[in-house]
Amino acid sequence: MKKIFALSLLWLLSFTKIIAQNNLLPVYEIKTDTGLYQILDSAHWQMLEDRTGELTLEDVSKVSLADKFHADNTRTNGIDYSINTFWFRYSLKNSMGHDVKIAIPESASYADLYILRSNGTWNHQTTGSLVPWSKRDGLKGITHFLLVIKPAEELVIYERNKIIYLYDRPENLDHRVGFTDKIIEQNYINEESNYFSNTLRSVLFGILFIAIFFNFMIYKVAREKEYLLFSLFLLFFSLQFFGDQITNLFFREHPGAFLVPWNFFLILFFFFLLHFFRYFLKTFRHYPRWDKFLFVSSFVMVLLFIMSDILPTTTLSLKHYRVIQAVWQFMPSIYMTLLLITLLLFIRNRDRSMNLKFIAALPIFLLWGIGGIIIQLYPTLNKFYNVKIPSLVVRLINSIDFLETICLTWFVILFSWILFQQYEKLRKDLANEALEKERLAKETEMERGQLIEQQKVELEKTVEERTAELKESLQDLKTTQKQLIQTEKMASLGELTAGIAHEIQNPLNFVNNFSEVSNELLDEMKTELEKNNNNEAIAIADDVKQNLEKVLSHGKRAEAIVKGMLQHSRSSSGKKELTDINALADEYLRLAYHGLRAKDKSFNANFKTDFDPTIEKINVVPQDIGRVILNLINNAFYAVTEKKRTAGKDYEPTVTVSTKRSLSFGEGRGEVVISVKDNGNGIPQKVLDKIFQPFFTTKPTGQGTGLGLSLAYDIITKGHGGNLKVENKEGEGATFIIEIPFV
Repeated sequence: MKKIFALSLLWLLSFTKIIAQNNLLPVYEIKTDTGLYQILDSAHWQMLEDRTGELTLEDVSKVSLADKFHADNTRTNGIDYSINTFWFRYSLKNSMGHDVKIAIPESASYADLYILRSNGTWNHQTTGSLVPWSKRDGLKGITHFLLVIKPAEELVIYERNKIIYLYDRPENLDHRVGFTDKIIEQNYINEESNYFSNTLRSVLFGILFIAIFFNFMIYKVAREKEYLLFSLFLLFFSLQFFGDQITNLFFREHPGAFLVPWNFFLILFFFFLLHFFRYFLKTFRHYPRWDKFLFVSSFVMVLLFIMSDILPTTTLSLKHYRVIQAVWQFMPSIYMTLLLITLLLFIRNRDRSMNLKFIAALPIFLLWGIGGIIIQLYPTLNKFYNVKIPSLVVRLINSIDFLETICLTWFVILFSWILFQQYEKLRKDLANEALEKERLAKETEMERGQLIEQQKVELEKTVEERTAELKESLQDLKTTQKQLIQTEKMASLGELTAGIAHEIQNPLNFVNNFSEVSNELLDEMKTELEKNNNNEAIAIADDVKQNLEKVLSHGKRAEAIVKGMLQHSRSSSGKKELTDINALADEYLRLAYHGLRAKDKSFNANFKTDFDPTIEKINVVPQDIGRVILNLINNAFYAVTEKKRTAGKDYEPTVTVSTKRSLSFGEGRGEVVISVKDNGNGIPQKVLDKIFQPFFTTKPTGQGTGLGLSLAYDIITKGHGGNLKVENKEGEGATFIIEIPFV
């Protein structure tokens, strides 16, 4: 332990000796502490550029580097911001008879202060805008180092400043010392002097909060962009204007997290302010070229911010940075001047509604525009050309926060009122528009009612006319339907007549033949009687009697055929009779066959019967059932004839008519089943559901009325309580099945 202490003491003595040999500049003597700050002229401090940023106090104290400290040359050459770390050294001496408390301000991201006291001891303090609150020394809120110098005491000070971003750049490289009591009094203690200003800031904060919420709610209702843009402008202005308070409340331990957003909020509130006036004044409608210029300039400001305040210090060259920084410093003032010109353009057009808007915006636009240019211009001229700053400008700089608060309060209140009045007008216009729409709707409704009433009368008249026409058309339709039904019946009768004519020819031939033979036999009998040949005469008489019996039989056959023809031809009485279904089916099968043969000599087809002999007579209307059977048989013969035309030689057209008794109908009642089967082409599947519809036919035009199956279906289902169905195999044939219940 003793060895370590001895080595440390030896190092300190040697270090003190090195410092003494490094040709320090004259000591700056503090002779009074009545002011707030005292500026050290360039003859009392030196600087050293740390290009690597890795130099330590021990490094810069060595002879090799200590001799490289030089006087300030930034007023002539400018600050090289490609270097982000600088070392400074100077000496201070208390020439007064009492202790002096001094505060050294710092504006760097990270600042270290090394103090070598006259007794050989070193002190180290740290502060800076990016240093966490808990690690800062001195006055933390305003980043000031604090020192106490005893009477006649001389201090050697090394100061290290590290700049991370360009927004941490020092305004200049001058060095000043302040006096702690005065600084504390000004910044912390003297609440009474700042009471009015703080009260105004509190009032402004409340007004901003209400205005943001109020205008945003109006935007939610009205959906007008100017309300949203005004709310965003106020929001980002509040975040930037009260940035110190936000940082102290939420980011003390991480100050760097809010520094870049804080500066970016400055751009955003100018950005949204400019676009608010674009939409509020509708510059794109009245001055489209000027509006395009405003639009482009808003994005230029954002680009300049990124280049000057977000990019690291080593990104830009000194020459480029100076140009960007010069433009950037005056850009907000330029923007306000542009907006002031925009207002003047509308005032020039004698728009009376612009008077209040101009009065509301003029103070803050003058302060941020012309006032901002003055505030930026004079310090720059003073820095580089030693131009004296006028007292009026000094007062403006010192009272800028107060004036800004007053002007902003005026601006926010008046423009919120203007926007509210605009919203009220918009709401009234919308209400009037809604009333007008309602009035027009009522008028339209009345006109519509009148039109409907008129149309109703016309429609009733039209309906009456159409009803009369429909009645007439219905009567014509009924007449036509009756004619078609009669035509169908006559067609059926014609086919039946042809068959009857052929069928009746046979018994007539027999009658004629037997009559002629009987006449000849009577002549022979007369001859035999004249010869007294009685036995021969008696034999001839027997032959004549037999012939007469045959004539009588064939005459009755002809009579039955004629009677059936008469029954079929006359209208059905609807009276049911006991009828032999087998005989009826057989008779109409033959009549249909002979009718087709009489009509078409080339017609040839086979027909078969399969009658159930156990079937008893049943109560039916024979004329109607005969028509149904005849229609089905004719359709079957037509189907096989059509297929024969296209089929090969091996095809034998065949129609089969069969009857049988069944017990499956209804609930245990018996029924007679009549089937008409053909081996033709069958019925196409796509039309199978339509065959029983009136006027539907698969025959070519002129060969069918389309009423046959429809009438047959009605006769069987409605007239006899039965059923008519079809079993079909396309390409192989069809079977129509009649089911008639016993009653």
